Amino acid sequence: MIFPVDNYGIEPFDKDSSNDDKSEQSFLDSIESIALSHKSNSPENTVIRNTELPYLSVEDYPEIESTENTDKKINELKSIIATIENRSYIPSEVRLGKTFRIDYERELNKAQLEAVTTIRGPVLVIAGAGSGKTRVIVHRVAFMIENGIDPGEILLLTFTRKAAREMLGRVQQLLKDNSAGKVFGGTFHSFSNYILRKYSNLLGIASDFTIIDEEDSADTIDLIRSELKIEKKEKAFPRKNRIQEIISSARNRNLTIGQVIENEFSGLKDFIADIDLIYRGYSKYKKICRIFDYDDLMDVLRDSLRDNPLFRSRMQKEYRYIMVDEYQDTNVVQKEIVEYLSEGSRNILVVGDDSQSIYSFRGANYENILRFPQKYPDCRVIKIEENYRSNQKILDFTNEIILNAKLGYKKRLYSKIEYVGIPEVRKFYDQQAEAEFVVDRILEYREKGIALNQVAILVRAFWHARYIEVELNKRSIPYVAVGGLKFNERKHVKDVISYLRIIQNPYDAVAWHRVLKYLPGVGTVTAKRIIEKIQTEKGIDADYIEKNKYADGLKSLTAMISRAKENSVTIPGKIEFIKEYYTPLLQAREYDYQVRLLDINVLIDLASKYNSLEKFLTEFALDPPSRNFGTKTIPLIDESEDAPLTVSTIHSAKGLEWHSVIIPHALDGLIPSVRSLKNIEENEEERRLFYVACSRAKQDLLITMPSYVTIYNAFLSYPSRFLVEISRDKFHYK
Repeated sequence: MIFPVDNYGIEPFDKDSSNDDKSEQSFLDSIESIALSHKSNSPENTVIRNTELPYLSVEDYPEIESTENTDKKINELKSIIATIENRSYIPSEVRLGKTFRIDYERELNKAQLEAVTTIRGPVLVIAGAGSGKTRVIVHRVAFMIENGIDPGEILLLTFTRKAAREMLGRVQQLLKDNSAGKVFGGTFHSFSNYILRKYSNLLGIASDFTIIDEEDSADTIDLIRSELKIEKKEKAFPRKNRIQEIISSARNRNLTIGQVIENEFSGLKDFIADIDLIYRGYSKYKKICRIFDYDDLMDVLRDSLRDNPLFRSRMQKEYRYIMVDEYQDTNVVQKEIVEYLSEGSRNILVVGDDSQSIYSFRGANYENILRFPQKYPDCRVIKIEENYRSNQKILDFTNEIILNAKLGYKKRLYSKIEYVGIPEVRKFYDQQAEAEFVVDRILEYREKGIALNQVAILVRAFWHARYIEVELNKRSIPYVAVGGLKFNERKHVKDVISYLRIIQNPYDAVAWHRVLKYLPGVGTVTAKRIIEKIQTEKGIDADYIEKNKYADGLKSLTAMISRAKENSVTIPGKIEFIKEYYTPLLQAREYDYQVRLLDINVLIDLASKYNSLEKFLTEFALDPPSRNFGTKTIPLIDESEDAPLTVSTIHSAKGLEWHSVIIPHALDGLIPSVRSLKNIEENEEERRLFYVACSRAKQDLLITMPSYVTIYNAFLSYPSRFLVEISRDKFHYK
């Protein structure tokens, strides 16, 4: 199909898309840039070009501009990488001089064995997708313990509590003892929480602080804005979630509020001074109320390590062997924490893959892994390139995606898995035809004996799958949509958690604001007055309650809290008291209150595993339950039917794998996103995102696209530029 080049389509502005939360003005700038790059819409400037993939080359796509500063940074990073690439790397021949409980030489390939047995000094392990990095970490911990290293001196930092728990569990299975239980393994946030509470006296902070999540943080920011009476009637002031995002981004990247807005939210320049004032008020408010948000956990630990020599020395002696998983996902603050901790022993190993750095919207900095040799010039660099997930044909395809990257450690993954199939790229007349073909292919997989739960549809944004979801429902094929409202984000769950937080920390003003609003006659002003009374007088006396029109409601609330606060009451018992008090409030405002009460029963069940309220609340905040609305099976099916297939965003699919992966809507402007086409670094992250999607497939990879997608009276018609860069013999096109 042939379309005029100048009618280049655009992706709709989607405020909910991860990694795409730029200002609307920035989005409109992108549209203008694309329009200019293709001249005008006048007939004399229209060039007719075949948009079929075989007829296109990279030159047919608008060049992405780069600033002088970006070019300078890229050249600097290339220089650092070159110093590594110029080292002739051949995995060392490792000969173990004694007998161990584990046969490391038999269980690991050469590169893995070198990474496992190199336990002194700085080590950078570049572990390609599917190359067994978890196996390396597990065996390395075991090897250190077998070599007499005290497990209590080992620190393993991961990005999920589940990953750390599974790794250390596997170490225990390998060694057949419980020594790995003394290793601290957990997320950066859980480690920070543990250390800050343990050394609170030395650091001069309250040990009973409570932790608030992003939504509570946004609510607090909104409260501060209201207190400061910041209003803009002539121009809409940014919403609380946007302000929270800006503040968090500035902290994660060691930037000022102004720098973040200038770089990423240019449409909000008029509000820099106001947002900066809100940030200062927010910081002060948290200190008074003994509240930590997620970023505080990182910042306070980093600042304490930097500014308190006694504390830093103690930490360096306590943790002499440090390992960091998924190092490409660390932000600037996390990197600094690791560097301070490892300063003494320099026994640090980081494992990661720069090609899978896709979380810049959460503050992750891909430069951290690239600059590791700059910080540690004597580091050992080990590349693990044997892939145990995908067949070689898929690897040939994915290798080319990433070899075209502007930056990164060059690696070529290989596999011993043979397969006759080859990645397939298909183009269809429209979105409906694409959806019908995708679902037909899913049914073909099923007929071949491939279970539905071994198939995934991975999308850049959820709206890319809307036609496919309709078709799945039409044919009663069960699926799960990964990425809905999480369990801990449900309103009634947050309410119950707020009551528990007050029981633990009566100065938690954020929690008080949440629960007081349910009392008749209590608004924002009255709630503020009540909270001030609580904080100055450490409670509310009976005389104060009797004098007010909301006395009955406040009396019932304080009575419930007093009953639940008793030390003799278990944590499930405390929630039972809360449930008894809260049920009438819930019933009065929610028609489906009985369904919501089931979630409170889930909380009771979860709490039964804890003896400490502080620990329960901390773990709930830092590692909430994974149950979410999005993972309900659609349509509802009998349990005897097939396990559902997965429809997921690419961001949510990282670290997972399926027999067959389908990537729809592979049009330029969707993959990569149109908003990355003005910034070379953002476009490179889009490349890595596409690489992550394709590298999830074990045996079959199918990439599809409609001939066009009409948006805003324009359309997208070009295949993704990442496909055009790949040699035609690496995939089958039809």
